Amino acid sequence: MAVAFHENEISLEYIDTAVTVPNNDVSRLMYYLNCVCVVIDCGRDPDIQRFTNYQKWYYLSRDEQKQLVFVCYTFSPDVLNNRIFFHSDGLCNGSFNEFYTINQVRQQLLAADSIVIAGKIREVHKIMTYTMQWMRKFYIKPIVRLAQELNTSREY
Repeated sequence: MAVAFHENEISLEYIDTAVTVPNNDVSRLMYYLNCVCVVIDCGRDPDIQRFTNYQKWYYLSRDEQKQLVFVCYTFSPDVLNNRIFFHSDGLCNGSFNEFYTINQVRQQLLAADSIVIAGKIREVHKIMTYTMQWMRKFYIKPIVRLAQELNTSREY
């Protein structure tokens, strides 16, 4: 019986980022989605990319805000946690969230992972670590408030 073992070497490379996100639920959800797109390949999907410019959140119509909520539900933490988003206060280095490039080498082969979300294969470029304070501020609270606001208000 022959058994082959392959040694994997995994290294994380810290990526320094600093952002200022406007103080409202639409921009916070857009920032959340932007973080998703930093980690996975959204570049070929203009329907997602248009919701990532959180500095220009005010350009979104009510219908587009509803679409944003839907897209954020599709890319929810339930789908991403422990796959490309990781809750780790220690890896956040005193920040609310941090990005890392993953380099995995298997005997001279650079391996790139992918993830399937909403039936599409997405290439994984990085991982993001976050604190629960970040998740509450940029996903949990904004998506609940915005969904309630959009369901109760009417555009005349």
